[in-house]
Amino acid sequence: MLNKLVEKILSLWNVKKEYRLKVFFLSLTFLFMSATQAIWRPLKNAIFAKTVGAIYVPDAKIYSLIFLIPLLLFYSKLVDWLRRHQLLYAFLIFHAIGCLVLYAFLIHPVYGLENTSIGVHRFVGWGMYFFMESFAAFMSMSFWSFADSINNPSDAKNYYGLFVAGSKIGSMITAGLLYLATNSISVSQDHIVLPKFLLIGCILLLCAAVSIYFMMKYVPGYHMHGYEAVYQLEKAKEKEAEKEAFSFKNMLKKPFEGLIVMIKNPYVLGIFGLVLFYEVTIVIVEYIVQIAADASHESAGSLTAYFASYYFIMNLVGLFITLFGTTPLLRLLGINKTLYIFPIITIGLIVLTIFNPSASMLFIDLVALRSLNYALNHPTREILYIPTTKAIKFKAKAWTDAFGGRFSKGIGSSLNIVMRKLAPVSFLMANLVVILGLMGCWLAVIPFLGNKLKKVVDEKKVIGEDVN
Repeated sequence: MLNKLVEKILSLWNVKKEYRLKVFFLSLTFLFMSATQAIWRPLKNAIFAKTVGAIYVPDAKIYSLIFLIPLLLFYSKLVDWLRRHQLLYAFLIFHAIGCLVLYAFLIHPVYGLENTSIGVHRFVGWGMYFFMESFAAFMSMSFWSFADSINNPSDAKNYYGLFVAGSKIGSMITAGLLYLATNSISVSQDHIVLPKFLLIGCILLLCAAVSIYFMMKYVPGYHMHGYEAVYQLEKAKEKEAEKEAFSFKNMLKKPFEGLIVMIKNPYVLGIFGLVLFYEVTIVIVEYIVQIAADASHESAGSLTAYFASYYFIMNLVGLFITLFGTTPLLRLLGINKTLYIFPIITIGLIVLTIFNPSASMLFIDLVALRSLNYALNHPTREILYIPTTKAIKFKAKAWTDAFGGRFSKGIGSSLNIVMRKLAPVSFLMANLVVILGLMGCWLAVIPFLGNKLKKVVDEKKVIGEDVN
């Protein structure tokens, strides 16, 4: 019965019959995970602004790097200990438990939201921010590392758009519900309503874990190989590892293996460059919008409603792009040309903003950049990881995406801290010029990545097999 239902749904998007269960469960998993993020991110922004203060957002982004490094090292060890799907279980369960701890603090009459004082001493605001930064850093990376390891480039071009469509639908539903629940509540109800939505995210993460369980149970193993050349290489490496004698030096080196691979491999550094250019850009634009939003909303509830409406609109636009743009563009233009779309559109938006530097234009910029990234740029970038080794897909990816994303946000936040001393108009224009420079660098990196990917896939080789 389950098979027949899935077949009817996915036949509408021309999904091959043998891949329908896998595509369905991956889309469902990403739906639950993204639905959680659509609740938690507005809560993070609003609660931090109304406990610690929105002006400290750049500082929090920099401090979160310190919090993230030990998590990355531990994750690198988990890659050696656990199987691919078990890594996803570990991520989901860890953050579900963390959510319960945070909930206990948020409902506390002194430490939680019932206390409406604002200041740097409000550790619950800092804790909320760091926990959510951990979730945001590992959420996308954990899902896509797993998806990249069980799909080949052809599957990715055809089906990655469906995974993103699932995420957009989930995000729209939860962001919409969050908006409806917080749009009209009074300040006195914030401490009752907001923590309950935090718990909803916890439940959704457990649903994602159940979805992965059913996929592993019902999808045949031979449909989980992914890029065959990588699969065969990793099988051979596993056999060699079983024979390898214990080495204390290797034990110490293992947690940093991803960082070493990233530094040694120009291809991985190029992907890191794409992450850096995007994250610095979005941090600059988002900070400007956050400051304006905080000034115009008095309570955490009303500010949460504002951010929820933003995420709803962003995901609605993203869903439209996903259904009618992502898969058709990848099939029509190919991966190489599709990589150019995001920086070119960004340049166009920034030029328009220079001539019309209004609050509404900046909001349009933020919605457009986020939507394009999640719906088109991110899934296209993920295809670059498919013909790579497990060390790159999981360990190096943790450094390029999780740490690299937070590191890039730290750079963007440092720019915001330095430039916020300028007059508002000068601050805005200086940041827009920085973004144009980043997009120029982006356009310079794309040809190298696209040509390398094409060559490796054509020759049925693996990127990273020669890096020790």
